[in-house]
Amino acid sequence: MNLAVNMMRKFKEHDTHNKLKVYQDKTELIRKRNLEAWNDQELQAESLRLQEEAKSGTPLDELLVDAYALVCEASNRKLGLQPYDVQIMAGIALHERFLIEQHTGEGKTLSAVMPAYLNALTGKGVHVLTFNDYLAKRDAEWMGPIYRFLGLTVNSVQAGMSRSEKREAYAKDITYVTAKEAGFDYLRDTIALTEEETVHRTFHYVIVDEADSLLLDEARVPLVISGESVSSRSDGILFAEVARQL
Repeated sequence: MNLAVNMMRKFKEHDTHNKLKVYQDKTELIRKRNLEAWNDQELQAESLRLQEEAKSGTPLDELLVDAYALVCEASNRKLGLQPYDVQIMAGIALHERFLIEQHTGEGKTLSAVMPAYLNALTGKGVHVLTFNDYLAKRDAEWMGPIYRFLGLTVNSVQAGMSRSEKREAYAKDITYVTAKEAGFDYLRDTIALTEEETVHRTFHYVIVDEADSLLLDEARVPLVISGESVSSRSDGILFAEVARQL
């Protein structure tokens, strides 16, 4: 397995090596936080402590090692998956808002759980943008046991959901949704007449899966919403009368 960290700005070669060295050092610290001897209640109490710390204003960078160690142990217990070092390093890079490249089969879905959990500790919500509805539903169900074990809520948004169902899904700590559906929901929110007609809450943190496709290929196709006019003939007569008075 390999990991290539592509920075949003161009690092010199030695800067990249230094960054990877930092990730390796943090990964070693996470590994040393061996939680195998802890029972489930102790792990869940630790997760609650981290939530309280995050909500009280403790910088997430200071909670990263403990949070990632919790996710690794929860993943092993609930899914039988023990993250590889490169997956942990990928999760650290994602938290620092860098692009990562992992080949198919290298565990992108699990890598994203670590920064999603860490950034959801604040209670402000995390979006994981996927390429299609199938992946959104699959990943939410597959990774869901980790989040729920650690005291967080998770759901996915699917095309065709009612407004109330979407609002409920977006209110979860972690929401898996396609970029297109989230985009259309945002557009509909901008023309809503009341707050009750909106589905999104304030945006906080997002992880973009298949970033090259979603941010480059898909971005070339604009999102456009339209609908039938609700005006009636009587409305037209009224408007005409108003116009004459002007």
